[in-house]
Amino acid sequence: MDLLKYILLICLAPIWLPFVKELWQEFTLAMRGDGGIFNPPPSPIDRRKLDAELAEEEMSQVNQKLPTFTRPGPGEPRGPLPGGGPQTGIVRRPFTEQARSGFRR
Repeated sequence: MDLLKYILLICLAPIWLPFVKELWQEFTLAMRGDGGIFNPPPSPIDRRKLDAELAEEEMSQVNQKLPTFTRPGPGEPRGPLPGGGPQTGIVRRPFTEQARSGFRR
């Protein structure tokens, strides 16, 4: 049974290995100001150099405003119809009871 666990872990490595690698890189990047994971804290001179590097660096995280899914107010225009114009096709008629003749009455 233990052998099966290890075989499954190795076979699924292409799925979880890139994820773990990216997490490790993000963690070391976050700990850079404290000297990294296994290194001592930087000296004041190294700290100033690091702060200058961080100021020039582009943000790796993206901040986008998400669309809101609210109903339009009474005076606001509504979105376009799915077909792009007025709906055509099936027209609903009012139900009228008619006398049927034939097999099922």
